[in-house]
Amino acid sequence: MANTRPNQEGFHRRLDAVQAILRQYGLTSAQVTPVAYVEHCPFMFNNYIFKVDLAAPATPSSFPGTQPCTTPPPPAGVSSLVVRMSNPLAEGLNNANRVENDVAASYLIRQSVARAGLAPVVPAVYAWAPNRFPDVVAGEAGFGWTLAEFKPGADLDAQFPALERGAVDAVLEQLADLVVAVQRAELPAGVGRFGALTIDAQGAIVSGQMPLLKGGPWDTYADTWVAKLQDRLAESDQSSLLKGWRETGIRERIDKYISAGGVQLILEPVDNNQKILNHGDLTLNNLLYDSDTQRITGLLDFDWAAVTHPCDEFLFGLWDIGGGIHERVGDLQPYVLSGDFGQQPDGLSEEDVRKWETAKAWDGALARRGAIRPSSIDGVDRIQALRGLEELLCPFALASEVMLGRISDAEKAAKKEEAGIKITDWLDRWAD
Repeated sequence: MANTRPNQEGFHRRLDAVQAILRQYGLTSAQVTPVAYVEHCPFMFNNYIFKVDLAAPATPSSFPGTQPCTTPPPPAGVSSLVVRMSNPLAEGLNNANRVENDVAASYLIRQSVARAGLAPVVPAVYAWAPNRFPDVVAGEAGFGWTLAEFKPGADLDAQFPALERGAVDAVLEQLADLVVAVQRAELPAGVGRFGALTIDAQGAIVSGQMPLLKGGPWDTYADTWVAKLQDRLAESDQSSLLKGWRETGIRERIDKYISAGGVQLILEPVDNNQKILNHGDLTLNNLLYDSDTQRITGLLDFDWAAVTHPCDEFLFGLWDIGGGIHERVGDLQPYVLSGDFGQQPDGLSEEDVRKWETAKAWDGALARRGAIRPSSIDGVDRIQALRGLEELLCPFALASEVMLGRISDAEKAAKKEEAGIKITDWLDRWAD
């Protein structure tokens, strides 16, 4: 029988690891509280997060001050902090330089936010350690971690639906400022390729591997897409249902499309050399908000940050305010891609009117700041098409044994057939 509580197994060992981290810096906890932890989740969490209330404040002297990409706490010290343990057992993540990428990305974006004169909403990192599991240190003690500033506020995604129009617009203006700061983060000289960030032996930030894709870094954006599609095909090989699409003739067509330079061809209208630092998971769930001051108080979770084309920020994030290139945006997608919100559609429900107004306000906020947005990206429809193919090659619902265990064999066969038809239609349009 499958383990229905995979995260709970190491719960107490993680608490022990947190205490060991604190002891390294002469710190003692008064209370340790798991954050965003659900005991009965059937999937491994990407990270384990703990708020630590200290028995005595941590001050600048608590930390050596020599570790790259760290910032000391204020002179008066801090009474609370956050320990975030990166879970190397989480499915589908690349741990080659995952913690280093998180730390370096937050550091660069924190600097960019400061240069823009914005409130310091990116938590400072006081100390960190790379992943050493399982080759160097066994068990949870080998997990990589960060020890960072605690930011006040509550998750914005839980509060956003109840905000009045004026408060929504104020949030969008603040978020637009932050998105511009992310887009304009300065990449160090050692970051010249597509991928992500790591920190070398001299403490310099350099190009590294992506947290969601093994291999690389790569020279062009098209190269990253070739790697993405090949990775999804490799994952489909492991699926007991999909079997790599080898039984239907689809695999042969896909392999031929990739080897013949189909990716490079479809991306011809796109600037394949344009790259910036992307947050990678920019959603309301990764923002903290103070309802009393109506201010965003935290921009969190740089675990999936990447150095890639600016379009990728919209492929994976901003969908919950109607600003992403994502199926969850629904009927708003054509307006997002065109940037033309001039005429509100007729017959919208009250909820859909709210979504429309939010998406329009968001697009306008980006436009006024001269920010990159979907409608300003050449070839955005081509990138969207590749993202669609990537998702079709190995859908989570058809690859996860947990998800497959929830449906009948007949449903599995029907869903596989449906996905196969969609892949064939895609190839008929873009490959032939």
